[in-house]
Amino acid sequence: MTPFVVGLNGSPRREGNSATLLGEALQGAEAHGARTARFDLAFMNISPCTACDECFSFGECVLEDDMSLLYKALEEADVVIVCSPIYFSGISSYTKLAVDRCQALWARRKVLCVPRRPGHGAIVLCAAQPDARFDNAVSELRAFLLGIGIAPKEVMRVPGAGTRTYVRESEELRASARALGRAMVNLTNPGPWP
Repeated sequence: MTPFVVGLNGSPRREGNSATLLGEALQGAEAHGARTARFDLAFMNISPCTACDECFSFGECVLEDDMSLLYKALEEADVVIVCSPIYFSGISSYTKLAVDRCQALWARRKVLCVPRRPGHGAIVLCAAQPDARFDNAVSELRAFLLGIGIAPKEVMRVPGAGTRTYVRESEELRASARALGRAMVNLTNPGPWP
């Protein structure tokens, strides 16, 4: 079976540091035999959760927007990689919109007890400040992954990325992101790939 890796980019910069790290991670996964899907959340039509609790009845969100594509991919994913810039020690608003709208998937797992096959997750966070705090963002994204039925496994923290080209100028960081992608694919099938 070919592993399916879903990447979520929470940055509004198409070629910024977070987007570059996610792209490298997905390349690493593809080079290791996975098929991938990437969602650039800032450029999707995603409305905020209205806390209507309708998803508690059937595990479906009543809002109709681009989240329907994301729900489908997240339910099929063997691996989910979430990448976000750090804003005030937290995730970006684009990441937060998608995370909150996954209340429907949380309801499937925790309220309706709809099973999901095992999946693994990684968190990639990028901050401009060298002394940035990542704890809040890691905690929230771990809770998100667990809530949708994905086991969080890896966290990559990149402090000091003060310029838009910081990651592109660092082969070491790009190689680390590719290695993360490969490692996540290995978790889905630890045996050799054909």
